[in-house]
Amino acid sequence: MPSKQQKTNKSHEKDKVVTDPQPYDIVVPIMGITGSGKSTLINTLLKNTVDLSVGHDIDPCTQTVQYVAVAHPKAPTHRIVLVDTPGLNSTDAPDNEILERIASWLQRSYGHGMKLAGVVFLYEINQTRDLSLARNNLDHFERLCGDAATKNVILATTKWTTPPKDSDLQREAELQGPMHWGQLLRRGSRMCRLDDVSYDAAWRLINLSLADAFTFDTEKIKDDVERMKESLKKKGEGLRLITTLEELLISQNNMAMDMKRGGGLTDILWNQLVENDKHIRDTLRQISTKVPLSQKVKSFFKIFVCI
Repeated sequence: MPSKQQKTNKSHEKDKVVTDPQPYDIVVPIMGITGSGKSTLINTLLKNTVDLSVGHDIDPCTQTVQYVAVAHPKAPTHRIVLVDTPGLNSTDAPDNEILERIASWLQRSYGHGMKLAGVVFLYEINQTRDLSLARNNLDHFERLCGDAATKNVILATTKWTTPPKDSDLQREAELQGPMHWGQLLRRGSRMCRLDDVSYDAAWRLINLSLADAFTFDTEKIKDDVERMKESLKKKGEGLRLITTLEELLISQNNMAMDMKRGGGLTDILWNQLVENDKHIRDTLRQISTKVPLSQKVKSFFKIFVCI
């Protein structure tokens, strides 16, 4: 009889990795408890778009990690890689195993060069299962993939009725509380309703997460930037590079915030974000020749391979 590890390895082998990863693909993992509507959402997103990768739809009964690359309707020259994942809380595999497979898929497909737009986590509002499942699973996923994977999670409740039932409204309020999603919401996650699964509604949900792929939380490396300033000053080097880095980060975050506030994504804006991102990394490489970068900075910018 195959061991648990052998079964896990076979499951990993069935998960199809991206065979043609592109540097500025934006990867959007779609996660959720079994029956929450993950595959339905992805197949809706594929309508009226050009499929750039595998197949023309997603198997709704999937037990493997599947992906499809699609052109964004407002930025058709760029790819969004939608990742459909096995349902959590199912009888097919333990949640920890599924989460480890998703983390492994991300690493094997893109490694440190990916642009991860956070996670879209779907939750069926009218279900009666333990409300803590989503929080516990996302916490575990963060431990596997790092803070960047879950700092901007979109927590979307699905399968609402019109008008909403009182019981569903009560459950929504419970989810926002400290015992369930409250901690995630305080850390930057956002909660919304997916009232229907129309094409426009589906893309509005995905658009909420796209700006996060280009946003840098500069507070996290503030101390390291100050340390680099001191080191460059002691070595008699100009502080031009640090000043340039700070200006680039501000510009990048401003563009991303404009997108979040409803400006939307276009080919022009996407190209500006990509070019600015390249300048940020080039500036960091120049800084690294003058002063060693800490592991924290390298991890923050995902530049282990580049530097």
